[in-house]
Amino acid sequence: MKKILFLLLLPITCFAQGEISNFWEYSNGNRRIIISDIINDEVDSYMILKDEIEHSFVPILYLKADGTFYSRNSTPCGNDCSYYSSGTFKKIDETHIQLQIKESGQSRWCPGGEKIDREPRDLGIFEIKAYEDRYDLIKINNK
Repeated sequence: MKKILFLLLLPITCFAQGEISNFWEYSNGNRRIIISDIINDEVDSYMILKDEIEHSFVPILYLKADGTFYSRNSTPCGNDCSYYSSGTFKKIDETHIQLQIKESGQSRWCPGGEKIDREPRDLGIFEIKAYEDRYDLIKINNK
């Protein structure tokens, strides 16, 4: 009976793992994806769309195969307020990622002018949950 149950559950388990595995695939050494917010130390969860959609003024996340990331809001020209962050990520296992910011800032057209923060900040570990059209990154610890 246990063998039959295992065989019935195997396709479901493999499908779920395959969906998470797609999160870690890079073409040309990086991925450009739409994210719900720029990576920062004030947000505990992010939504990442699986399919790239061309929009203006949406946050973009670049995940690179070398373990670094860059996130920014996309603007059509340089005369708008823009925010960014860059740092490193570490794959803990298939369903967990650790994020650390190395630098963040805003352009000179933002309220308060240009700002750059080079203080490294460990954001902690996030769980990756796969859905049909997106991934959710949810913080599971506090640094």
